Amino acid sequence: MTGRPQAARSRNGCITCKIRRVKCDEQRPECNRCLSTGRTCDGYQDGSQSQSLVQKPCSLRIIQHIPPGRKIQPAVQVNVDEHRNLEFFHHYTLPGLGPEVSSYLLQATTSEPVIRTVAMAVGSVHRSFAFVSDEDTTFTLLHYNKAIRQLVTSPQSKSTVLLACILFFCCECLQGRYKTAIQHALSGLRILQQQQLLPPSSLERAPAAVSSLFHAVQSQVLEIEGMEGLDPESQPKLSPPASNANPLQAGLPLDVRDHQRIFRQLYYRFVQIDALIEAFESIPNDNSPAHIAHEQQLLAEWFRVRADLKTWMRDFDCQTIHAWQADPRTASLHADSIAILKAWKLLFSMYFRMDWPPSELAWDQFTPDFQSIVSLVSIVTGNNCINHVSAALNVASAPTTTRQDSRTPPRRSAPPPLLPTPPPPVPSQPIFTLSLGFLTPLYICATRCRDSTIRHHALRLLETCRRREGVWDSDLAARVARRIIAIEEQAAGVEPGIAVYRSANISLEARVRSSSPQFAEGRKATLRYVGGGSGPEVGLMEETIVW
Repeated sequence: MTGRPQAARSRNGCITCKIRRVKCDEQRPECNRCLSTGRTCDGYQDGSQSQSLVQKPCSLRIIQHIPPGRKIQPAVQVNVDEHRNLEFFHHYTLPGLGPEVSSYLLQATTSEPVIRTVAMAVGSVHRSFAFVSDEDTTFTLLHYNKAIRQLVTSPQSKSTVLLACILFFCCECLQGRYKTAIQHALSGLRILQQQQLLPPSSLERAPAAVSSLFHAVQSQVLEIEGMEGLDPESQPKLSPPASNANPLQAGLPLDVRDHQRIFRQLYYRFVQIDALIEAFESIPNDNSPAHIAHEQQLLAEWFRVRADLKTWMRDFDCQTIHAWQADPRTASLHADSIAILKAWKLLFSMYFRMDWPPSELAWDQFTPDFQSIVSLVSIVTGNNCINHVSAALNVASAPTTTRQDSRTPPRRSAPPPLLPTPPPPVPSQPIFTLSLGFLTPLYICATRCRDSTIRHHALRLLETCRRREGVWDSDLAARVARRIIAIEEQAAGVEPGIAVYRSANISLEARVRSSSPQFAEGRKATLRYVGGGSGPEVGLMEETIVW
C-alpha cells in the first residue's frame, strides 16, 4: 500500500509565524494568522513584505518571572554564613518592621553595602534570639563593626543613615542592650529634627513610614524613662496645630492597617504632649505672658489629642461592629491585630474617665476593663490560663455537700495557695517586632490592677509570651512588674496563705505610686519608685535589675 501523500510544506510564511513555528496563511501585506491573534506581523523575507525585518524590529520579548516568595539576590559575592543570615533577615526580621519600612530596607540591602552588612548582623542575632541559642557572636560583631566603619569612612545619604540607625537599634534590642539601642534611635531622631526645617515637598525628607517608626521608638522611651531618657536635641517639640490634623477622614472605609497607622500617630501625640506638660509643670511659674501663652498652647493640644483619640475610638467601634462582623474572613485574618487595638482602646477609655495625672486609687474602678485586656492578650498569645484560674477559684469557693461523721472532729482545711496553679503554658515562639504590640497595656494591668487574680494572670502572660517590641521586653517588664507586686503585697501585709485579695486590701501607702526604670549600659536597669510602705512618709527607693 502506498502511504498517504503529504502536502508540500511552504517556506514562504511571515517571519512571526516562522518564529512561533505555526502555519502561516501567507496573506499580504500582513497575514491573517497574526492579525487574528493580536500579534504584529513582521512581514516576509522575499522582498515583497510590507515591512522588512530591518525596518521593523521583532516584537519578541524575554520576560523573567520571579515567584512572590523569592528574593532577588544581591549582585555581590557572599559566603554561606552571610547568605544564611541575610535570608533569615529577609524572611523573619523584615515582616516585624512593617510593610512600608520593610520595602525600603529590602531595596537597600541590594543597593547599599552598609545596609546589607548590618542586615547580616541583625539576621545573625535574630536567629540566636528566635532559637534561644548561644551561638558564637563573632559573625555578628564582625559585620556590626564593619558597618560602623563603612558609615564613618564613606559618605552616605541621610536616608541610608536613617535605615542603618533602625537596624543598629534592632541589633541591640535583640541582644538586650537597650541603652545602646536607644542611643542609635536618638541619632536617627536628631536627623529627623534637622529635616523638619526642610519644606514638606523636599525629596531629602525621610519617608513617612520611617519617621513614624522613629516616633514609635521615641514614644517607648518616653513611656519607660520619660524626658530623662532623651537628650535635648531629640526631645519632642510642640508642633503647630496644622501639622496635627486629625488623620481620620469621615465617610471613607478603613481597614485594620489604617486603624493601626492612625492610632500609632495619635498615641505618639498623646505621649508627646503628656511629656511636654510634665516637663512644663516642673518649671517655676513666673506668670509672664510667655509662660501663660505656652501653657495655653499645651492645653489646647492636649484637648485636641483627646478629641482625636475619642473620634478614632468611635470609628473603630463602628468598624468592628458592622464591617468586620459582616466579613468574617477579614476578622479572622486580622484577629490578633484587632484584639491588640481593642486592648489599647480599653486602656484609653480608662484614661479618659480619670483625672490626669491619675491617682493610684482611681484605677480600682476599672477591674472589669483590666479583665478584658488580659483576655484579649490571651487570645493573641494563645494562652487561656485565665479561664482555668477563674474556674479553679469558683470550684474552691463552692460549698461542700459531703456529710462528716459526728464522731470525728472537723478537719481544718489547709489555706489555699496565693493563686491556683494553672497548667504549664505551651512554649511560644520568641517574637521581635516594631509593630503595634500589647506589652504596654499588659504591663499596666500587672502593675495598676490590685485584683490579685487579674494582675497575676497579666504577670504570667508577660513571663511566658517571649516577646520584644522595640525596647519593650516581656521578660524585663515581667521582672519589674513582679518586683512591684511583691513590694505592694509585703507592704499591705498579704501573707502567702491568703488566696486572693481585692483592691481595697492594698492601701494607698502600700502602693507603688511612681516607678521609673532607667536603662544602664549592658543588661542592667535601675528601678526608682515611691511607695510600698506602711506609712505616708516614704522616700524615693532605688533597686538594680540585671538580666
